[in-house]
Amino acid sequence: MESAFGWVSLTPMALARARAQLSEKGQGVRDEVGFLLLHQRYADRFFPGTSVLHTRLRYALFVPWQFLDQAGKPSASAQDALKRAETGLAKRLKDRGEHGVIGGLTWPQLADQPPSSTYWSALGAWGILRRDERNRVPNRRTVHARLSASRPTMDDEDRPLNEVEAPFVALPHPPKDWSAATPLSFNLRDEEREFLRERLSHIPAPEPLRHMSLLSQLARHKIDPPPSLWDKAIISLAGPDAAPLRRARSLAALAAIGRGVYAALVEDRREHLDGRETPRLHRAQLNQLLKDHGARATSELTSANLHLVENDIGVLTPQLRTLLAQTLDWVHEGATDPTGLVGSYEAAEGRKGLRSRLPDTAHARTRRAEWEASDHPVGYPLHYRWGSVSALLSDLRGPRS
Repeated sequence: MESAFGWVSLTPMALARARAQLSEKGQGVRDEVGFLLLHQRYADRFFPGTSVLHTRLRYALFVPWQFLDQAGKPSASAQDALKRAETGLAKRLKDRGEHGVIGGLTWPQLADQPPSSTYWSALGAWGILRRDERNRVPNRRTVHARLSASRPTMDDEDRPLNEVEAPFVALPHPPKDWSAATPLSFNLRDEEREFLRERLSHIPAPEPLRHMSLLSQLARHKIDPPPSLWDKAIISLAGPDAAPLRRARSLAALAAIGRGVYAALVEDRREHLDGRETPRLHRAQLNQLLKDHGARATSELTSANLHLVENDIGVLTPQLRTLLAQTLDWVHEGATDPTGLVGSYEAAEGRKGLRSRLPDTAHARTRRAEWEASDHPVGYPLHYRWGSVSALLSDLRGPRS
């Protein structure tokens, strides 16, 4: 028997893709036919700069404070020092017993997506990180380089030869124990809360929209975030986003049904095309999804008014638009057998290429053979990041009196 041993070299891009896939799997993210596009676009409209990876609001200050701590150091040294600082920050927060600590589970190793990565886009969207002359958010390497030159070169007469613009707007001063190794809290001091409220209260909705974002309205009104994004208190403050918010709620419910349809179709094709004994877990569950979400899914939407969704969040891919239209018609008709939808779902899944499960091809049959119905989550609605956003707003709101 011959054996072989060799090295496999992966590019940084390939490693990044692998990490992203593992991260999505760990978070239960599934997007076989494109519902994630709806989630991302509506979430970006309502809550610019936010991410499902956001946990606590004070990170929006921790990150720039840590960058400023490295001012005057060579860029490479500053980057290494930042990694050590982020690892130390995770320990200080863990020692305080805080929840939502990024890197808390990986300490003493740095998290794959540390706070400086997770919150960087938010710092730009929220007006904490200054944009460049082309209105672009500078990357972290650029900011390190700028800060390394933050002590200007002086001429013979002790006058600065260059002017270095601060990468961040004027920030509240860090707490007195910022440089210590003692436990640290996520609780905002009054000056920090007012600074962040002012920043968040002036976030516009994405272009070409011309109004303040829903996140801005909720921050300005000091709302105590309710469990549901569809609460009357939120809709009453939504203004131009009230109707889009109602449509987003219908799409959230439709996505739960659509995810159930997809799983039921995989089960059906595995059994009838491939001749494999397959449990009816998702086919049975689909009836419950229709009972739980059917009325909500069709309360605001029909196949004829999907253009309103595109007015809200931009043009959809033809495959996703067709899938939504046919699924809406199917739900409106009170149908329960999803096999008539297989064409549109197969077309929408086509973007996955050889990873698709629905086609009548050898690759798809292999994928279906690997299918474990119990490992696939039951259909669930879109959430538009409300869990993360409500945590940020709770921090901004502060302790209840």
